[in-house]
Amino acid sequence: MDHLTRVYHFRYLRQLLEVKRFLKVNPSLLPAVIYLVSSGAGLYYLTCLLSHFGFDGLKHIGLGDFLTIIFSSFWLLGAFVAFLLLFAFFIPIDRASSRIQFLSIGKLMSAMNRPFLKIPVLYGFSSSVIAIFFSANILAESRASTIKHTKSDLVEVSFNYPVNWLGKTITKLNKVKVVASTSRYVFIYHPDTKKSVVVPLGNIATIFNVKRGDE
Repeated sequence: MDHLTRVYHFRYLRQLLEVKRFLKVNPSLLPAVIYLVSSGAGLYYLTCLLSHFGFDGLKHIGLGDFLTIIFSSFWLLGAFVAFLLLFAFFIPIDRASSRIQFLSIGKLMSAMNRPFLKIPVLYGFSSSVIAIFFSANILAESRASTIKHTKSDLVEVSFNYPVNWLGKTITKLNKVKVVASTSRYVFIYHPDTKKSVVVPLGNIATIFNVKRGDE
């Protein structure tokens, strides 16, 4: 282990201990940060997903969605916590990996991030935030591709009052997919016509799964 790596580890550990002492004085801060970042990543995922179907998510997302989206994005919460744990146990992980030739994470991080050498913990936290938002974008693309190119999860949607669909007034849509829903809207995609429509949640009467024999 070279001198630069030892300096990196020393500063990382010292700052990590300072953060630990700070969190003991402010125990509610860490859960609040995790909640806010995970909720933000969840809304980013939802916005990216809707954009693949021609929807402007920002026009249809309200404050209520920010407060509740965490309950439908536990995977983002888990991923963010995993990233934080990775950086919390960075030093023992690096020491274990440094036993393998050319696999010292600390040496690589020090060489790549010398401008951030004095703030490694802050850099690690920022990297976790960037990583979770990047993951949300990748997962949104994957989910959009699955919705567009598979015939599973088809539903039949009935409306309380007529909606305009391809120039016609209808009260039911057959063999469609629910892309997502918010506290106020439901986003629907029709695989056959490749068209999408957003409907107020209050206008949704029923949603039934389409049987395989009817597909």
